[in-house]
Amino acid sequence: MMGHSHATTGAAAWVAVTATVPGTLGLIQLSPAEILAGAVVTAGAALLPDVDHHSGTIAHSLPPVTRWVTRWVSDISGGHRHGTHSILGIAAFGLLARGLATVRIPLGGEEFQLGAWLMIILLVAFAAKALHLTRGRFSSWLVALATASAVTWVAPESTWWLPLSVVLGCSVHVLGDALTVDGVPPFWPARPRPVVESPLWRRSGYFALPVLGAAGSAREWVLIAAVDVYLFYVAAMTVMEGARAWAGGAGPLAMSTNLLG
Repeated sequence: MMGHSHATTGAAAWVAVTATVPGTLGLIQLSPAEILAGAVVTAGAALLPDVDHHSGTIAHSLPPVTRWVTRWVSDISGGHRHGTHSILGIAAFGLLARGLATVRIPLGGEEFQLGAWLMIILLVAFAAKALHLTRGRFSSWLVALATASAVTWVAPESTWWLPLSVVLGCSVHVLGDALTVDGVPPFWPARPRPVVESPLWRRSGYFALPVLGAAGSAREWVLIAAVDVYLFYVAAMTVMEGARAWAGGAGPLAMSTNLLG
């Protein structure tokens, strides 16, 4: 899948799981502000598996930091579409998010979510670059810092949902790539080989259900167009739900707390 497709499907998966408007599951109880903040974060998390591509789009999303990160991840994961596109890779990203979400520092008599803030900066930068919302170093840093700070402000309890967002985004990414002809190695570093090779299971150990064809195909764009419509619908309904709660007397404190959590 293309970067825009990964970001869109990640955000859509998040709102489908957390929102309570018609057409969603509402499995996790969050405020409207947290639902929308989580959608932004999950859009970035859905690009995390491609952090193994040192010359890809996200390598240029937050220069020079992302160039260093992608080269390092590429080296330890075996290159593009290897370790980061596996069950082990998804688990590793989730554990990393869990560890960072617990890192707090004292600031002004309170605790600042330093670890969550730093990770969200990267995830926002990934999503913004894939969606062509930033161009150049200055805009990338400005959008990432401002959005990460806003997300941390409206979602001070991200210490518990950030790992879930990362795991969901990474899982959607791997599933999306599995729907293309290139496939993924879900059991990496193990590579079970079939007795008889087929498009579904290759001798390389890659699995695929290539209903979308090649990345960027017309079928992929049709699917993503539908996902875009769904995402816009849920986001709009969630904003209206939050506005009604505000008008009903919930006030700003019910929508968010503050950056220091």
